[in-house]
Amino acid sequence: MDDINYDFKSERKIFSRIGFALSVILVVAFVTQAICIVVPKLIWGEDNWFSTSSWGFWISSFAPIYLFAIPSGLLIMKKIPAQKPEEHSLKIGKFLTVLPIVFFVMYTGNIIGTTLSAILSGGKAQNALDEYATDNNPLKVVVMVILAPILEEFVFRKQLIDRTRQYGEKLTVLLSGLTFGLLHQNLFQFFYAFGIGVIFAYIYLRTGKLRYTVLMHAIVNFMGAVIAPWILSIVDLDKISSISAATNEEAMTLILEVLPGLLIMLVYAFALMGLSILGLILFILSLRKLVWKPAENQLPQGAAVKTVYKNAGMILYIILCAVFIVIALFN
Repeated sequence: MDDINYDFKSERKIFSRIGFALSVILVVAFVTQAICIVVPKLIWGEDNWFSTSSWGFWISSFAPIYLFAIPSGLLIMKKIPAQKPEEHSLKIGKFLTVLPIVFFVMYTGNIIGTTLSAILSGGKAQNALDEYATDNNPLKVVVMVILAPILEEFVFRKQLIDRTRQYGEKLTVLLSGLTFGLLHQNLFQFFYAFGIGVIFAYIYLRTGKLRYTVLMHAIVNFMGAVIAPWILSIVDLDKISSISAATNEEAMTLILEVLPGLLIMLVYAFALMGLSILGLILFILSLRKLVWKPAENQLPQGAAVKTVYKNAGMILYIILCAVFIVIALFN
């Protein structure tokens, strides 16, 4: 296709609008979350309900995102024409084949992100997700297993892909994964969020149905935010550390007390390891089966990167995310 047939200035404006929409989500979330923290302190003092209670923590953290930030971004993105992919069913066998790949990518990305965060911060960086995952408030399940998968998939798969797939399938899949990874605003989550974002984007592109990626997203969050913290909670680390200093009789008693939790943790760890190895094998095999269909307004390879990312909106979004990532790394 000849580059002359394309108005790249017009298309850069479309991607710029998407970048501005995502930037608005970040900024509105930051401002409204700050308001939810500052205003209660000004009215009720430091020991207010929002600052001291688990319920207040979850509400002030996520209500601003879901009630104000995402709707604000979608209003900006709404003006861009959308073309939904053709609908196809994903059979249960294929779904179960993709799931191990998702876990392989997630845990590999987690290792990369955790290692890199430790190196760059001198071991001082802490994963902000730990604060959410270790909380036992019922809202954790509502937010991380239900609301987050639905709304994040709606924005980064349906809304974004429907508006960019006409310019190239590889382009829209990578864009969906990259913007989704950057949204998490920390290196701990960036790599695995980018990886699973790419997988979810391809699934939505091929099926045109959001239900599959929402379900996979919910399973991933359930395993990471509910199952993993529960398993860690049943292992008494203090008792384990005291075994070496105990007498033989005391040590045997302690071992019997911690053994059930340790066995559950070991079974969980080996299950994840096996699932990840299976995922690696399936990932390698699936690479040969990927299908990239020509898009209606396919951008030439040489112009794609410049058109998608070299515009004010996308540059702003990347800079904002980079700033938040650095702050999270050294805060």
